[in-house]
Amino acid sequence: MPETTEAPFKLPASVASPQDLTSLILEIRAYATWYSSEAVKKRVGVTRPVDQPELSPVASEVLRGYAASHQIDRTSLDALIAMLDAYGKHAPIMTITLAAPATNTIKAELTGWARANLASNILISYRFNSTILGGMVVRYGSRIYDWSFRSQLLTNNAKIPEILSRV
Repeated sequence: MPETTEAPFKLPASVASPQDLTSLILEIRAYATWYSSEAVKKRVGVTRPVDQPELSPVASEVLRGYAASHQIDRTSLDALIAMLDAYGKHAPIMTITLAAPATNTIKAELTGWARANLASNILISYRFNSTILGGMVVRYGSRIYDWSFRSQLLTNNAKIPEILSRV
């Protein structure tokens, strides 16, 4: 498993996967473009504002957290976007395969645990494959850890009744 490393930026556990991070970056980019446009309008005296882009609760949380320690302007928003891009490029990525699609609660719990115990900047891709029957398969780099019911059944043919009694 990965060694613990410090992340340059703390993401909420709901931003678990590389796809979640990309979505967050796109939202903040749209917000930065809107913010820059509104700042220019204000400087030149245009009074007709355009509505702020709709932000997800996660994007709002990240912007509020960032605004607590930084003044929000186009430069600082560009720095936030660059920081998130760098986070995505340098973060270790782990894939967890479950027997059914992971709920948001399960994703947040597993991501929180992985960031607390493995690497504070880890991103996790969640997949599902019903043929594993239960448990999970974890892939990190070239290593695969198979804790699925299917692998238990296949490796312990004599213990099938005992394994099935635990299901």
